[in-house]
Amino acid sequence: MSTFPHNVALLLLQILLQRQQYLAHRDKSLQLKSLLKEPIVDAQVLEQFTSHKLVKLYSPELQDVTLRTLRAMVGQLFVEGAEELSDQQITVITLANSYYNKRIQQLETQLLPQLKQELVQLLQ
Repeated sequence: MSTFPHNVALLLLQILLQRQQYLAHRDKSLQLKSLLKEPIVDAQVLEQFTSHKLVKLYSPELQDVTLRTLRAMVGQLFVEGAEELSDQQITVITLANSYYNKRIQQLETQLLPQLKQELVQLLQ
């Protein structure tokens, strides 16, 4: 998943979190804590992810992923998260926090300076 933009990873994690909350609320036999550690990736998650405008804009190649591929992507997020966050328990929430921090860093170090430079050029 590291080859995809951080905002796309964040979107996937957000969709996963919402789906796990929905499943835990609907089916009382499911525990949200365990769903956050081992999320259920189903057709609903696939549909929400592949049809989202953010995916269409930043990673159009992901619009045609299969459920199996999406599950592998989620698994890869957890593997990468385990490597980066070795001192924490890996859940959808801790992964989202990690990718959120990466996205902020990307905005601060790359995108904002680039926009600032473009504005300066336009104003000259």
